[in-house]
Amino acid sequence: MTPGFLGGIALVAALLFSLLGLGLSALAHFLQDGRYLRAAQRTSLLSLLAAALSFAALEWAILTNDFSVSYVANHSASVNPLWVKLVTPWAALEGSILLWALLQTLYTWLVSLRVGRSLDVWRAPFALGTLFAVQVFFFAVMVFVAHPFDAVPNPPPEGLGTNPLLQNHWMMAVHPVLMYLGFVGLSVPFAYAVAAMLARRYQSWIFETRWWTLVAWGFLTAAIFTGKWWSYEILGWGGYWAWDPVENASLIPWLLATAFLHTAQVQERKGLFKGWNFAFITLAFAATVFGTFLTRSGVIQSVHAFASGPVGAWFLAFLLGVMALGLGLLARVSREIREAGEVRWQSREGALLAGALFFGTFAFVVVVGTLWPLVVELASGAKVSVGAPFFNQVSVPLGVFMLLLMGIGPVLPWRHTRGEVVRNLAAMLIALATGFLIGLGLGLSLGVSLAIGLFAYNLTAVGLMVAQGVRERARALGLPPSRAFFELAATQRRRFGSHIVHLGVALAALAIAFSQTYRYTEQKTLQVGEAWQTRGLEIRLLSLTAREEANRFAALAPIEVRSISRDGWGADGRYETRLNFYPQMSSPLATPVVRYSLYNDYYFVLMQFDQEKGQWATLKVIITPMVFWLWVAGGLMVLGTAYILWPAGAWAPSREAAPSLG
Repeated sequence: MTPGFLGGIALVAALLFSLLGLGLSALAHFLQDGRYLRAAQRTSLLSLLAAALSFAALEWAILTNDFSVSYVANHSASVNPLWVKLVTPWAALEGSILLWALLQTLYTWLVSLRVGRSLDVWRAPFALGTLFAVQVFFFAVMVFVAHPFDAVPNPPPEGLGTNPLLQNHWMMAVHPVLMYLGFVGLSVPFAYAVAAMLARRYQSWIFETRWWTLVAWGFLTAAIFTGKWWSYEILGWGGYWAWDPVENASLIPWLLATAFLHTAQVQERKGLFKGWNFAFITLAFAATVFGTFLTRSGVIQSVHAFASGPVGAWFLAFLLGVMALGLGLLARVSREIREAGEVRWQSREGALLAGALFFGTFAFVVVVGTLWPLVVELASGAKVSVGAPFFNQVSVPLGVFMLLLMGIGPVLPWRHTRGEVVRNLAAMLIALATGFLIGLGLGLSLGVSLAIGLFAYNLTAVGLMVAQGVRERARALGLPPSRAFFELAATQRRRFGSHIVHLGVALAALAIAFSQTYRYTEQKTLQVGEAWQTRGLEIRLLSLTAREEANRFAALAPIEVRSISRDGWGADGRYETRLNFYPQMSSPLATPVVRYSLYNDYYFVLMQFDQEKGQWATLKVIITPMVFWLWVAGGLMVLGTAYILWPAGAWAPSREAAPSLG
């Protein structure tokens, strides 16, 4: 049996099992018979196994250089290093859809394990049915449109190779998988929302849904930061975010899921905002499909659009179906979930709703900015672009508003304002003013000074919340403050995890303000042996050599860097910057060297070189402050999310009685 035959059969089996699971879920609802629900649960495992077998067959074909399989012939080569072959399945369209489908079956199976526990049998058929329907879509796309195992009649002796941008950095092994775990993970909250609206059980769904959304949000956060890092190190521009359409496509569902996580807290505590929660989670999942449509359809050009093909119409139809299902159901039940009470804006629920509306607005702005060039071209045929200046102008005031709200929200009590809140707000405003004035006193720009103030403001808010909790616990139980702190951190993981995430966001804003304001770039052509002094650095070009590697040719420019003043602190060392030449690309691909330090990043790029005599090279140096702390901030946000989720005791019991499977 060949890998292509095995993979194709497994794909068809996965599609049939998904259809069977969808049918069994429907029967479980209409016949009210638990046997069909249990059969659907078992079917979810079968579809997972079939998807895993298909994925393994693709890996088999790549590792054995089976160029009779179209995907291998078009996206792999025998000279690729082993690690590149292992990650090649998600390097192009068909393989990435297969990875999506595999993860979809994994999530469906995990949800099936919750049936009869936190997922009651009223909602379970709808939730499983929705997830099986999503599976059907992806497997149908592969079987009928983007088949990764199409046979090549006359297999070439060598494949075309993997996209050089993807094989030029090890982050390819990490970032796409995290992104898919986040994207696919949002299908579970969507399925729970659909089930809640169909079963007309509007409260119990929110507890477990919030947990699933946190899982997806954590993966998306990690994916966005690893994507920033990948862009920063590999694309040669020295930047971590360019408001590229595909970068935006990953940000939109993250913003909408963040909005949901804020309003979900209010529904858990007060039973409010049901409509908002259904809307946000529907839009968040729809945004993942929208992002995939942008990435795979080819309607928008992007440096990150690593795959395109004839699936655009399919994803567009699926996107419209998701929107119609979620928002159509919301319209149907809107009378039943209408809020009875009034929301006070000066309460915590008011601040959480304001925060959620902010994130929703931000997502809308990103969508408009991303699609505007396409709209103009369709309307008039003119080519326009919406670049970083537009997004920066819009996002800066929105970011300031977000940081202000982020500090206020946790210190406000539910429903009513108390006197201590006024004292806390006064302390936070003093911290903001102090940080701002310190920034100005150091000669920093207004924007950076404001970022320092907002960081101090949020740090003070978190400190006040922690101190208040420790003080109350120590007084109530007669404990020393240190023990009260650790007990509080261990028992209130959700609160402490949120504090860690908020600190990460504030630190990221500070790092972005510094790195965007004080970035320095210069380039110079040097003769071999010549030294160049700039910004406290002495950079000497040591030699210019070439190297033939298995899958590429490289031009190497070893340099020696020495700090000659305080401005160049932390940059000393010998580095080797290079240009890689891949057979698949007409122009070389730079591989910069980055010297990280706590304050400045030193980024060296080989731009050009003397190809005849090897006597000179053009080097670019980029000095960017505080970028290191951006990665620390991303780590804090992921750590805080993991702290909330760990251990998995967050399965809140359903508040509505759950019958047995029967």
